[in-house]
Amino acid sequence: MTKNKVLWLLGLAIITLALFLFFRFYRLGQVPVFVDEAIYIRWSQVMRAEPTLRFLPLSDGKQPLFMWSTIPFLKLVSDPLIAGRFVSVFAGFGSLVGIGTLALLLFSDPFIALFSSLIYAIIPFTMFFDRMALADSLLAMFGVWSLVFAVKFAKTLQNEHAMYLG
Repeated sequence: MTKNKVLWLLGLAIITLALFLFFRFYRLGQVPVFVDEAIYIRWSQVMRAEPTLRFLPLSDGKQPLFMWSTIPFLKLVSDPLIAGRFVSVFAGFGSLVGIGTLALLLFSDPFIALFSSLIYAIIPFTMFFDRMALADSLLAMFGVWSLVFAVKFAKTLQNEHAMYLG
């Protein structure tokens, strides 16, 4: 790879990361709270305060992984809404990396991988859901990474990639 191509790749990666962070963190607390966000954050607060209620969301048919992931952020951030939304932003970052990895696996071209990540970073749908304290962005991240490992397994037929799928 030439030095010029490496600089273009580095520049595109920096632009992608900057746009992702800007669109996800800019005025993160200004979006009005959504009812489901309030419910999930309240469950996280209850689960943090009372260890015997760690499976409280199961009473409503919800999986508790998002609430478990929110508990450490409740200790770090004073605003519970921002703490819950941080989980979604970090899950969105996992999706961003997963989209780039998937494109690199499928096309073997780093420009296509970075461009795919850039598209993910600026699509309004993902911008909206990566800013909400909902389990959807976490689900999307696991879906993207499941697809990555499915493609890796199909290409290599190594059992370890199949085990990562679950």
